[in-house]
Amino acid sequence: MSSNADFTAAFASPVAAETYDEVLVPRLFTPCATILLEHLELRAGEILLDVACGTGIVVRLAAPVLGPSGRAIGRDINAAMIERARSHTLPPESASVAFGVSPASPLDLDDASVDAVTCQQGLQFFPESGAALAEMRRCLRPTGRLAIAVWFGIEECPLWAALEVGLAEQFGEEHAAAIRRPFSWPGADALAEGLTGVGFEEIRLSDHTVVMHFDGGVRQAMRALVSTPFAADVSALDAAAYERMTRTVMRRLARSTDPDDAVDIPAKTLIGTATHG
Repeated sequence: MSSNADFTAAFASPVAAETYDEVLVPRLFTPCATILLEHLELRAGEILLDVACGTGIVVRLAAPVLGPSGRAIGRDINAAMIERARSHTLPPESASVAFGVSPASPLDLDDASVDAVTCQQGLQFFPESGAALAEMRRCLRPTGRLAIAVWFGIEECPLWAALEVGLAEQFGEEHAAAIRRPFSWPGADALAEGLTGVGFEEIRLSDHTVVMHFDGGVRQAMRALVSTPFAADVSALDAAAYERMTRTVMRRLARSTDPDDAVDIPAKTLIGTATHG
């Protein structure tokens, strides 16, 4: 199994940030962020903090809702992700935004300085998830609320299950198991216990499925590997080996008979909401 540092390093490349933003954000992280923000019920004029913001999709979706009197703050440990986040243009009448580099613990914000906190698919990567949750609560005002998302296991996210099979064929099962890191959160009970343990209240959990549409088929979906620790391994494959891997992933997905045919692939996420308490 890969370490958190392996994925942190994978996201640090500007090429990885660009590919993540172009391939995964519109198909996976945008619909997930939409669900996350619906649970939060933001109001105009509020201040939102998004922890592990990546290329900023939660902030970008929230900013028009918060309006010109509001503020949206994004923090991520990777400078390449933050630089990419800053490159996007917001619609008119959006909140002001502030992206910056910061770990999840400690966060570089004052106590009780925001109305809402989100964290989309970051908690499973943090070295100390409890400390990160405590920091999120510290930054919240007493009336504040939290919405957090973590993926279910890899079997509920079949693109990555198929990628693992393809990687195992090329590099061995032990090495390929590193792809499981984003899907390593231990489940709903662990999320509820983590939130309760740092003082959050009114905890509610729900599960949701988002469907990724790859108009360029499995070949397009394979580009997701650029933002994983396997980027260098895969780029070193010769054309024949990469084609074999692509065909293996296609067969494992069992959604098309041609790697260029459009495919729809689901991914299941757990969402937890809570109040400051």
